[in-house]
Amino acid sequence: MRILGAVLALGFYLSLAVFLGNYAVKMLIWLKDTPFRAEEPGRIRVRAFMTAACDILFLRRLLSANDVLWLGEWTFHVSFVVVMLRHLRYFLNPVPQWVWHIQTLGVIAGYLLPLTLVYILVAKIFAEKKRYVSTYNFLLLVLILVISVNGLLMKTFYHPDIVSVKAFVLGMLGFSFGPAPGSIFFIVHFILVLALIINLPTHIFAAPLTLIGARQREEDLRRVIHEK
Repeated sequence: MRILGAVLALGFYLSLAVFLGNYAVKMLIWLKDTPFRAEEPGRIRVRAFMTAACDILFLRRLLSANDVLWLGEWTFHVSFVVVMLRHLRYFLNPVPQWVWHIQTLGVIAGYLLPLTLVYILVAKIFAEKKRYVSTYNFLLLVLILVISVNGLLMKTFYHPDIVSVKAFVLGMLGFSFGPAPGSIFFIVHFILVLALIINLPTHIFAAPLTLIGARQREEDLRRVIHEK
């Protein structure tokens, strides 16, 4: 199991490097295409930032375009974030109190997550104007669905040794290759998460900068029209 643990850890480093490399390239392209102008009033920048924050937190543009799909998408994103925060207990030692406090909420979000994914898939196929779901988005949704179902199976029926799981994760973060936990469900879960990291669309994390830039241009346009 020690060799398997080393292979899994190396896979984690590789997948993280691929994602960060892709993200760095996208960021460089964004910085090149979006020059900052120091002469813009700070008040307008704050307004653009707050508007973009509302767009991100509440998926406001999706709500105006498709309220049926928005319900599933917003619930999915909130559930996903809560589940990720709950998993911090495996990555931190000692575990902060606020992470312990959200464990129950994280369990609820874990049950809610696969339901929202099924809802999104149905909404995309039947509720949208066109019956078309891109292969990439479909596979990404299915991948997250399988990961969430696998996690629920470990939570309810096939319990891995939590001590060995945390020891493996902390060792991996400290570049110390320990033995992999002896749970096939955990190993499958871990490998699927690595696949998710590699295939995560980098525009999700670049979206805040893109939205702020778009809102700033809208504010600039309003100011020009007002001055004229």
